[in-house]
Amino acid sequence: MKKRRFLWCVAPVLAAALALTSCSADSTNDGSTSIGPVKVSDGGLTSDPILIGSICSCTGPAAGSVGRAGDVLQSWASWVNDRGGINGHPVKVISYDDEQNPTTALAVAKKLVEQDKVVAIVGQTSLVSSSWQSYVTSKGIPVIGGQPVDAPFITDPNFFASGTTLPVLMLGEVAQAKKAGAKTLGVFYCAEIPVCEQLPQMLDPMAKQAGLGFAAEKVAIAAPNYIAPCLAFKDKGVDALFSAVSVEAISRIAASCAQQGYKPVQAPLGTALQKGWAKDPNFEGSIFAGSNALYTDESIAAVKDFNDALEKYIPGLRDSADFSSPLLWPWAGGQLFLAAAKAANLSPSSTSADVVKGLRTLRDETLDGLAPPLTFPEGRPAFPLCYFTGNTKGGAFHSDNGGKPTCIDEPTAAALMKALAPS
Repeated sequence: MKKRRFLWCVAPVLAAALALTSCSADSTNDGSTSIGPVKVSDGGLTSDPILIGSICSCTGPAAGSVGRAGDVLQSWASWVNDRGGINGHPVKVISYDDEQNPTTALAVAKKLVEQDKVVAIVGQTSLVSSSWQSYVTSKGIPVIGGQPVDAPFITDPNFFASGTTLPVLMLGEVAQAKKAGAKTLGVFYCAEIPVCEQLPQMLDPMAKQAGLGFAAEKVAIAAPNYIAPCLAFKDKGVDALFSAVSVEAISRIAASCAQQGYKPVQAPLGTALQKGWAKDPNFEGSIFAGSNALYTDESIAAVKDFNDALEKYIPGLRDSADFSSPLLWPWAGGQLFLAAAKAANLSPSSTSADVVKGLRTLRDETLDGLAPPLTFPEGRPAFPLCYFTGNTKGGAFHSDNGGKPTCIDEPTAAALMKALAPS
């Protein structure tokens, strides 16, 4: 399969279209203050710590989705340390907030590498990672897990995804619509970001490959209502709706359509689930595809560990509006680092190269059910072929398939790439 050509062409388009909060204004803060009000436990371990870093867009426009990401990663460190640490050594996470400012992001990346001497950047939720990607890659500092919809996880072998990346995730979204019995998939895409206009070009061939009709409408995130586009989709027979806009706008679109008596199956991405949607009648019966296991499904042991840790180290977070699916990303990144650390028998004197060696030894690693099978080939990015699915019923989110992922085979992956490759 000609993966590399496909990924370089498609990844930046989809990442820009789906990470919609990246269109907001920059901040001027220098980002030099470490974040995380959560007190971190050392587990009583007295040896030197293993140092890792993280970068998040924890304040500013994205705060509603990833504002507590730094705290979640610190809770992961406490959870690890209270369970004996990493090979008997405590782990210390040094996190910085880039405030979604590219200049700040590059500055804190340099600080992590040159001043803090971290061996890896873990569980990152920076929405401006392109500003520091080449720098950390040139320094040989691996980026382990975090938001798998970020383009570098598909294009850069130094970025190690802890979940399903964009191409297969989008294919999963289309497959979910097909499975729900939809005949025509519609996408509302944002007017504010020019590259969003290319999103229909990505989804159209996927829909056709699945035997679905396809329609697309440009909408403004700040529009007072969405009556006109809803009625346009109703007239076109769209019966499954994917909204590639901000989380707040997704809710308003669903409400506008319902007010017109138009209720297509809502198909939000599982990477954007908000707690309030579970009890919103406009999302009843909605379907989704996700990059990792459903963040509320405690029947999965690894997800229960995540929720139990939040309950212990960040009490009240799970009951707040901030508890959304993106908060699983930093935790999954931490768990991927832990797996690599065990495989490589890391210690405080280990190097970044040792961390990479540990990652390369992993084969079909699922992080105890938290992730799709992960393998990291030498010289190219991982390309997980599985995605998670679920639905919203009875005021709660539910996993499909008992929480196990759905996987595509190599021929299906090849067909996907052929359909999307530029002519």
